[in-house]
Amino acid sequence: MASASDFEQAVGSVFTAEIGGRMVSLELTAVRQIAASPRTGGGFTLLFKGPRDIGLPQAIYHLTSDAITDDIFIVPVSGDATGYVYEAVFN
Repeated sequence: MASASDFEQAVGSVFTAEIGGRMVSLELTAVRQIAASPRTGGGFTLLFKGPRDIGLPQAIYHLTSDAITDDIFIVPVSGDATGYVYEAVFN
């Protein structure tokens, strides 16, 4: 089971996902603890920053970095001129 500490070491790392034959890069920008989580080991959220030229719909993506490979459900939460922000919740 993934833990916050697994991802805390990867903040700043780029994860890749293959979407429709295209590799999309998502930078892990933050790991935040969820204080009142019933999840064994504690709950947490991950925030990823992706490119502006492709918006990903909420879905499970196979994300790979140098240190971590996992299937993660991400949801778009915001976007601006620099790109989209996605969130994954482990609760």
